[in-house]
Amino acid sequence: MADFRPVEASKAHILMIRPAVAETPIEDANAEWVEVIADLSSDLANWRLQHLRGLWRPDVAKPVEWEWVYTWGSPAFVSAREIYRIHSGSRARAALHPLGDDLAPGRKHVYAAGPTGAAKLIWRRGDYVRLVDAFGTVIDEVVVWPGESGGSAPRPPAESRAG
Repeated sequence: MADFRPVEASKAHILMIRPAVAETPIEDANAEWVEVIADLSSDLANWRLQHLRGLWRPDVAKPVEWEWVYTWGSPAFVSAREIYRIHSGSRARAALHPLGDDLAPGRKHVYAAGPTGAAKLIWRRGDYVRLVDAFGTVIDEVVVWPGESGGSAPRPPAESRAG
């Protein structure tokens, strides 16, 4: 039996998403990212970041395509207030030709793609990003809706979002 406690929902949440602007070349995919902040010192083993895109097709009952963007390993011990920046691009690209986003201080930088050829731009207006725990429970969900500058506004701390 799974050992699920209500505290699971307060371990982490999506802090911010920065989709790339339309003219971004694939070589600069690391400029696109999602930030997840740990609210509690805990283990995020097998938590995942999910991308969903509505297809809006009347011939399909649930017209959605989805993919896993990033999975935390096991174990994945995190400290409270630790921020993970999950880049759409490649770790190899970041090592060879880092962008300013790859070097931002105060974050743990992780990458959705391993080899440079696997990098891709993921996020478009109207997509959803979900933070899913190890049991498949959706912990947090954000609609990608960039402003004129290309990023969405930072999310408030979990305490102020709790109803």
